[in-house]
Amino acid sequence: MDKFWQNKKIIAYIALAHHTRFIIPVMETLQSRGATIKYIVGQAERSQEVTAINMGLPYSHIFDYLTEDDNEDIRENYSRMRRTFSASLKKDFFMGILPVTVTDKTILSAALEYIGFKNLLKEEKPDLCFALHEINRWGKLFAFWAKKNNIPFISLQEGLSYGLDFGLSGHAQYSSLNLVWGERIRRKLTSFEAPESKVLAVGNTHLAQEIARQKKERIRETKRKAYKLEKKFVSLLILSARLAKPELFYPIFSAVSNATDQAIFVKFHPACKKDLIDNWVNNIKEKHPHHSYFIHGEESTYDLISTCDVVILGQKSTTGLEALAFGKPIVKMDFAYEPHAPYSFVKQGVAIKMSAEDLAVKLKEKTDFKRLIDKSHIKKYLSWELSETEQAIQKVCEVFKKSIQANRTNPIPLKTPVAPVTRKWSIVLEVSDSPETLLAQIEALAVNSKGGGPYETFFELPEKLSSATREILDSLEGDIKWIRPEKGKDKIDILNQALQDAQGETIVFIGQGLAPLTGWLTHLERGMTTHGRDCIFSARLSDRQGKIAHAGIVVDHNHTPISAYEHLGIDFEPALKERPFQMADHFMAVDRDLFMALGGLTPESGDYRYLDFCLKAESEGAKKRPAMYLPTLQLIFLAPPAPKQSRDHAVFFFNRWHGQLWESAADLAKEDGVSAKEIEHARLSSAMKAFG
Repeated sequence: MDKFWQNKKIIAYIALAHHTRFIIPVMETLQSRGATIKYIVGQAERSQEVTAINMGLPYSHIFDYLTEDDNEDIRENYSRMRRTFSASLKKDFFMGILPVTVTDKTILSAALEYIGFKNLLKEEKPDLCFALHEINRWGKLFAFWAKKNNIPFISLQEGLSYGLDFGLSGHAQYSSLNLVWGERIRRKLTSFEAPESKVLAVGNTHLAQEIARQKKERIRETKRKAYKLEKKFVSLLILSARLAKPELFYPIFSAVSNATDQAIFVKFHPACKKDLIDNWVNNIKEKHPHHSYFIHGEESTYDLISTCDVVILGQKSTTGLEALAFGKPIVKMDFAYEPHAPYSFVKQGVAIKMSAEDLAVKLKEKTDFKRLIDKSHIKKYLSWELSETEQAIQKVCEVFKKSIQANRTNPIPLKTPVAPVTRKWSIVLEVSDSPETLLAQIEALAVNSKGGGPYETFFELPEKLSSATREILDSLEGDIKWIRPEKGKDKIDILNQALQDAQGETIVFIGQGLAPLTGWLTHLERGMTTHGRDCIFSARLSDRQGKIAHAGIVVDHNHTPISAYEHLGIDFEPALKERPFQMADHFMAVDRDLFMALGGLTPESGDYRYLDFCLKAESEGAKKRPAMYLPTLQLIFLAPPAPKQSRDHAVFFFNRWHGQLWESAADLAKEDGVSAKEIEHARLSSAMKAFG
């Protein structure tokens, strides 16, 4: 057993049962390993409590964490929210937009929950928080207080996300990591605002376990026997919360009702209202009374999928994906098919589009629907949608473990270097495997460092080098040292160890593809003289089109570090201000003794090593904004910087510094007196110059 989970506490927020099925398997696995799991529900007309009760889960209500001592805070928050909503409704009304009515009950519930979540985390002190998503008020409140307390908060994909992109705006904004089923949805979210580094494909946490259970318990045989369907062809019609007109399905029910070897289950969405269901059922039964079974919450959807021979999608549904994983053929009704929809089972070749009349004929003909669909399409589709099924739970558990470990990481000082200071600078150059880029870097370093004082150069080598790159490196002479990768050792550990021998008073890190411009060391020395040696110093970096690649690091609306005024012209006026930031990236200069005292670069941070070091300095020192941005110190990217793609590095960075990454991009623009319109205009002008 993994002893790591003993004495660890996880709080899981649960809501509707059909969403909770993705959370529970993970929680049960961790509980079996020794973790304490606490389930929380909120105020939602008791639907969330009903879920917990029906599933037999021990739970607490968020209101359980309120006391009379909270009344003043609750009233204050209620009043503030009420004023905010009132102002928003007035504004929208005057703009001609139909205002949305928000009841006092909802506002009061939100005020109660706001304080409830605050108290919950203060009292329970969990190691990690888990929820379905951040798009409703409970997810947002839960995530906010977890962030305020620097507790890792991880959300999970809700469903298939087959809607239009503009409908994803709420789904694409994450303050923390979001775990999705497969590569398609990861790319869909990241193509619309979601940060690449925070959306991780881990697979479906429920399917493999459920499919195994169905086989072990012989659910298909048991259900078919219970309904006396052993020798019948069984269809399963899936409907959404907003019911389509029953008359659209008459031909299907007619074919089933008039046959002795047919049966059909109708599965209504859990959110569908009972009066609508009753009207729909009565309409069908009146005209086609035989061999139909209408199910709301009485049966598991998975049990019904096992029982049936074909799944019919009468409306949009996420169930199609799971039906395919169960090996069931899908028919999608033509009136539910949208040819221009961004997502379609039919367009991907894994479902058959049919009219109700055509489907009725096929049912009468006892058609084998599996033969109508190409198996290779289904195989390709499932690999695209589900990155993992068999080991998905284990993958999520591993992400959780690494998140908690990252959150507990503390800096360990490096040994004070024994080497005497004999140089002004120790320059660490991260070597690119592009011979052209590397040669230009080396030439720029040699030419543009003249007059800046004596320096030594550490060449940080990648694992693989082309013969052309190796030839360039072999030709170098002078005050140089090599940092070579070693099998089985972390490259940052090797770098830290190599820098024990640094003889420069200041260590300067230059990222891959960066070349310094004229007088860069002179500007760096001037900055250090002005601001002192207890700062980290960063530079103004441009791309080859003359646009900003780095002008200090801010945090965007996704709580993700980005460059201030990224992609604007390199001479954009606010980017010319010398000032402190919370973080720097790609380039960093730091006093050698300060670097050692802070424990050097953190091995687990990987792609985020400079950002991580700055936040470490901020947390350990007195400076709230330790990275001093020097706009006169300039470098240029000869090749675009590599994207931060490592899942482990992202898990480490965002969970370690969750509580320190608050949106600051908007604050910077406000401080500089720059409007969103002006930024858009500057971005357009920069793009026109780059391509015109």
